[in-house]
This record gives sequence, structure tokens and C-alpha cells, in this order.
Amino acid sequence: MCYYAIDLNSKTLIYILLFGTITFLYAIPFFPKRFYLDKQHNLRSIGGLKIYIIALVWCGVTVFLPLIETDYAIDYDVIIVAVQRFLYVVVLMLPFEIRDLRYDSLKLATIPQKIGVNQTKIFGSLLLIIFFFLEFFKDQTGVDAISILFLLTLITFLFLLFSKMERGKTYSAFWVEALPILWLILALVIN
Repeated sequence: MCYYAIDLNSKTLIYILLFGTITFLYAIPFFPKRFYLDKQHNLRSIGGLKIYIIALVWCGVTVFLPLIETDYAIDYDVIIVAVQRFLYVVVLMLPFEIRDLRYDSLKLATIPQKIGVNQTKIFGSLLLIIFFFLEFFKDQTGVDAISILFLLTLITFLFLLFSKMERGKTYSAFWVEALPILWLILALVIN
């Protein structure tokens, strides 16, 4: 990692440090006890924040870091891709949150804890609709990109629809986590 870091420009390294710090603080206890209601003192333990922190870091690392390194201008299409990525990661987290509903502390205030499983599926479905239709607002898109996104949205919707607390760990930890890899495979095959 250090070897490759030498080749990165300083601006990229600053952003890596920023996202790395957020990731570190997500897992490592650092806040005073008065901010928390349980024994964990990290960002993950702050009620309602977990899913959005994960989506923010994934969005930043997968969309903005490569563009910062190559000095690519952050334009309208990039912002749309970032919003799409953020929404998609939030939706990908929902089957995990549904599965972990019986294990998570109520203090985490996850989406299924706040609005219920069925409403979570509706919420995720609405996010997927926004995720898909944002593609039409890009300056540079095409039939291939729209086809890939449609297939990905449909498959993700089905995984969200069939999510439940009784699902085994492989449902989320393997199949749902494999969806970004499927996205890559679709992009490579169709393009």
C-alpha cells in the first residue's frame, strides 16, 4: 500500500486520509460515553447514521477518488453518478439491516427498526426507482448503460423484495454483496 501511495498525487492522499479516518472512526471507539447509550463509542453506534456513513465512504472512494487522482473535472454527470452510487449502496445495505433486525440494538435506530420491514422494502424500491431514472439526466448515457442499469435495478429489487429476518447469512453476505460484481460483469459483457 505504501509503495503505491508514493505514485499518488498529494490531493488524492488527502482524500484517502479523510475517507480512511471516517472508516477508522466508524469502527474504533473515540467519542465520550455521554454521546452513546451503549458500550460502543464509535460512529457505527450513533443511531441512524451507520448506513449513511457506509454509503458516503463507498461513494467517495469509488466515484471521487479515481477522478481526483486523474484530475478529471467534477461535472454534472459525475454528481449524478455519485448520487446514484450513494442511493445504490443504501439500498444494498437494507437486506443486511432486515437480516440483522433481531440482533441489532434498538439504539442503532436502523431503517427497519424505525419504519418496519415492509416500509423499508418500499423505501428501498423508491430509492431504486430514483437510482435508475437519474441515468436519463446524464449528458452522456446510452442504450447499453440504461440496459445494464435496468437489469441491475430489477435484480436488486428482487433481492430487496425477498429479504427477511430468517434468511441465512449467505443471502446478504454473498448474494447481495455480489451485486456490484454482477454490475461489473454486465458492463464488461454488454460493452
